[in-house]
Amino acid sequence: MSTSTGRGGTGTGRRILLVLLVLSVLVHAGTALLTPAAPLSAVSNGVVGLAALVALALVIRRADGPALLTAAVAGGLGVALFLVPGLIGVAGGQVWMAWLDPWAFGSLLLDAMVVRIAVFTLRRVQDPAS
Repeated sequence: MSTSTGRGGTGTGRRILLVLLVLSVLVHAGTALLTPAAPLSAVSNGVVGLAALVALALVIRRADGPALLTAAVAGGLGVALFLVPGLIGVAGGQVWMAWLDPWAFGSLLLDAMVVRIAVFTLRRVQDPAS
């Protein structure tokens, strides 16, 4: 039975995280540029895209604890960007149609994967024997 331990496990997680962060930057920047009719949404997506870009730069430089934590926070902001407005709308009795928007739902899935892979890799960096 062979397991990926030490540097091998963190290297794979880092590569996956880099790809996910690049995609996150592209999706959020594209959404920000393509939704001028909704300025709050455009600004929010721009902020999340900028946070993902900062996390990408940090992870490229060095995949240590602070860089991975930054990536997890950027992904968490993206997840919150999707869920919080919908939950507020549903609580107010409105119909929430964001589930039907493929770009919004895709960015939710992408950001959730960023959080998961960043946390997984962070755990491997902190405890390389596991």
